Amino acid sequence: MISKYFPLTSVLVMTLLLLSSCLNSSTDNVEYSPDAQIYALTLSSKTDTASLLTATQFTIDQINGKIFNKEPLPYLFHIDSVLLSLRGASSYSPFSQVLLTLDQESPSPWRESDSVAVNQLRKITTTAPDGIHTKEYSFELNIYQQDPFIINWQQLHTNFLPIAPLSQNSIAFNGNLITYYKSTERIEAVMTEPGNEPVWHSLNIAGLPSTTDLSTATVNDGTIFMLDPAGYTLYHSTDGIAWNSVPGSHKIGALYGTLPAPGEDKLLLAVEQDNMLFFAETTDFTEVTVMNKVPDHIPVNGFTTTKVDDPTSYSVKYLLLAGGNTTDNSLSNQIWILQKKEGTITSILSRMTSSLILQSSTLFYYDNKPYLMTPSTERNILFFSGNFGLDWEEAEENQAFPAGFTKRSNASVITDSENYIWIFGGISAEQAQLTDVWRGRLNKFNGM
Repeated sequence: MISKYFPLTSVLVMTLLLLSSCLNSSTDNVEYSPDAQIYALTLSSKTDTASLLTATQFTIDQINGKIFNKEPLPYLFHIDSVLLSLRGASSYSPFSQVLLTLDQESPSPWRESDSVAVNQLRKITTTAPDGIHTKEYSFELNIYQQDPFIINWQQLHTNFLPIAPLSQNSIAFNGNLITYYKSTERIEAVMTEPGNEPVWHSLNIAGLPSTTDLSTATVNDGTIFMLDPAGYTLYHSTDGIAWNSVPGSHKIGALYGTLPAPGEDKLLLAVEQDNMLFFAETTDFTEVTVMNKVPDHIPVNGFTTTKVDDPTSYSVKYLLLAGGNTTDNSLSNQIWILQKKEGTITSILSRMTSSLILQSSTLFYYDNKPYLMTPSTERNILFFSGNFGLDWEEAEENQAFPAGFTKRSNASVITDSENYIWIFGGISAEQAQLTDVWRGRLNKFNGM
């Protein structure tokens, strides 16, 4: 007699046999990864209250077997032990073994819960999940060994102009430094290449009227522009020597500078229409786009300007103005932040103490921050903004000008591609034109 339960029992037995066979087959055919590379490394410590280690980005050079932080940690930073986190090709089981080599010690096994004396860590050796392939990395935790924010100032010239000028202004153009200056009847210029020992050459300027306002010199897309306020006319030059008036029907009331924008920077102007001034923008004056009215309290002459253009941000693109005179010749003691939004120029004021002297000061952009050089009662002071011009604070004494630096106003300040700050001339407290040249550089750019 055949039991009625036999078919069901047979099915259960066959299922168990098949399942067992599949499990054995899976176990026998597992292939462990031979990849021993480290793909990410992070450090953390409870004593690092500012979370500097956690925010530090490490470069992993797979070809040369090196792990290091390109941006050094702050001067005097010190942490004895840290927790180390490593990520490999597999997040489940990245390595079968990790060995750490410290100063004067042999390699020793490491577990993720172990604390590491990071200042002594020299090598990390990983073994892939297959237990065979290994990868060795040298490890370096870079910390500034000197204060990176010291600016070392050096006087390069005491008298770089052939005569005492009536006014002057210096710009960077096509890899050179050019100083335009007014003599009794005309505008002249000298030029040099940047370097430790600048050699100045005279330029034979042609076509630039003596009434031109040298402080308006603006470089945009390989062309220098300057405004002649006497004729409400703009002049341009592609070599800095031969100048021509810019054709057009607009009366130019102000040249504000280069307004950064996504894709292409443009010149920002004030043009006169119906006895009022309107913002306008252009690239080469084949087309001038007139926008909104210039607010009454924004300066139209005598101001200092610099552009703020953060390459990591799509929106941080501003033009800063400081000091100067408004249309009714009132003095402006404000810093304005101008930005283009939806076809109009918007403006907001920086938050600054009213006691700060902005007349005859100089704005410039350095180390991804706007700086302001301004005269105080006894000396020149540097201010900087950590949020692109909205708030300002006085620079520390490690950036102060040396004792031999004559107090001045209306100086020209240029930053070059080698991260040097150049300061040309200015007007002394006795109202004399200075003809010296100073250069400074942050320690952080000296290859520390």
